[in-house]
Amino acid sequence: MFIIIFAPSHTIQPAGEANFTIYAKCMYKRFWLNDLKNIQNNFLPHFLNIIKKEKNLNLWDFLKRVFKQWDDVYYFERWEPIFRISQSQGYLVLIDEKDRIEIRLNDVDKSELSNMLKQSLTKKQKNWVQKSIENILLEEFRNWKYWQILDKPYLVYDIETTSDTNDVKQFKFHIWYCMQPQKDNTMSYEYIDQEHLWKFVKKMLEFDWYIVWFNNIWFDNPVCVYNAGLWQQEIDILNGKTIDIFMFIRNLTWKRLRLSKVAETFIGSSKTIESWVEAEKLWKQYEETWDKKHLEEYKKYCKNDVRITALSLIYLLHFKKIFIEWEEILFDIQDLIERSRSRWETIRTNTNQNQSIFE
Repeated sequence: MFIIIFAPSHTIQPAGEANFTIYAKCMYKRFWLNDLKNIQNNFLPHFLNIIKKEKNLNLWDFLKRVFKQWDDVYYFERWEPIFRISQSQGYLVLIDEKDRIEIRLNDVDKSELSNMLKQSLTKKQKNWVQKSIENILLEEFRNWKYWQILDKPYLVYDIETTSDTNDVKQFKFHIWYCMQPQKDNTMSYEYIDQEHLWKFVKKMLEFDWYIVWFNNIWFDNPVCVYNAGLWQQEIDILNGKTIDIFMFIRNLTWKRLRLSKVAETFIGSSKTIESWVEAEKLWKQYEETWDKKHLEEYKKYCKNDVRITALSLIYLLHFKKIFIEWEEILFDIQDLIERSRSRWETIRTNTNQNQSIFE
């Protein structure tokens, strides 16, 4: 059953190239109309389903009905938002809440969309070759793009921990995964357990150059250093060559966004375990039973987090553009580096530095 909510109009800006938009705490990819043919998505089936439910024969009849009284219409299904349709300043805006895709259309684009919908209905779109964003980025990587950052190597890492407090000095290190691009355009993964923590920390301290993760300035870097018996000096060394994607996005949006939301929006991939609490339970099951199936699932979770973070990094390196609440922000790689650690010097004196980012 559909629920329709009408709302007042809002200002709409011209369309940009395929990327993402952030509204409040929601994130969306912004596509060109042609991207629907080239990038793997379910936008057209979702939109067609709404048109059919409204018992309209074509796009034009549907829009006439939708905008008879209002400029904004929200469609809900079981109280979950599934689609938003808006118009302002001559543009039609369609937002697929399931696929997190925004399309902006002028009059010419509306006609093209109408034709695409007809093709979908008659199954004539079979020649469309759609690739997922993940595959597009991996093809670029395999063609020797993004295996370095400003001609310097990088690694992406994640650790798994447990603790009964919010003090980073008290967190106990369990496992570590690292992805490092190779010169043969492959991604090489490395696994470290508790017994070899020092090897991992030494590798990062000696590594030249970029260390990448999601919230490693506030959490992963200090936890690793403290567990290895080292101190603030070593934390400063790691932070000084860090690219923290969490910090980069927060500096742009002033919002604390989860890795799962970022990865789902950028590349359509998700975490194997949604919450940190679930991961901690998995480790405790392993400690209690010594059943390696729990450990393997724990390792799979950690490795997948590294993979989706690496792909999110490549997404940023590839598009260099973000849309935030109708505002377009362009950045280059140097901006990415600087914004990702521009506030790390003040974090040591921030009394809230141990607050969870998973709000």
